Amino acid sequence: MNIGQKNKIIIISSPSGAGKTTLCKLLLKKMDNINLSISYTSRNQRLNEVDGKDYFFVTKKKFNKLKEKNFFIETAANFGNYYGSPYNNIKKNKKNKILFDIDWKGARKIRNKIHKKDIIDFFILPPSIKELKKRLIKRGRDNKKDISLRLSYAIKEISHYNEYSYVLINQNVIQTVNDIIQIIKTEMILDKNKKLTDKKIKSLINH
Repeated sequence: MNIGQKNKIIIISSPSGAGKTTLCKLLLKKMDNINLSISYTSRNQRLNEVDGKDYFFVTKKKFNKLKEKNFFIETAANFGNYYGSPYNNIKKNKKNKILFDIDWKGARKIRNKIHKKDIIDFFILPPSIKELKKRLIKRGRDNKKDISLRLSYAIKEISHYNEYSYVLINQNVIQTVNDIIQIIKTEMILDKNKKLTDKKIKSLINH
């Protein structure tokens, strides 16, 4: 099943700690006509997070009930917690670009349900595994065991980079977000040009 979309779906994925959430926040500030697809999660709310802005925080029981009702376009389980993107986020944003901050598993599920021409997807790489470890330690959310687990999982995630149209190394967050914006703008111009060209060719053929 492929769902039609009047505007682009932007997907940004990366290993934990590579900076995708920071990039998404900057992208939302710098770009017009783009909305974040706010996911549902069963994990605990962090001190700096706002329910309904960062995530919709629900219990595992509530999450599973929503999943049974086909509420989500994609779901994933990471580090013992559930994450899911509701269909409604796409339905109510058909005229605006919609941004998904999700992992490779969620991205793959969305590609199976949305026309490829409607998606611009990015995979964000850290400069190195050493730098990734440094960033995970610096953010102070995880203990040593969790950091080792995230690093191990990151290497597996990186192996899926070739499923994405664009792969960027996040050496400098400002430069990376500017690169993302430039790519999106170029894609939009090419898409508009293709539509105009197709229309012109049809009129010439049918003249």
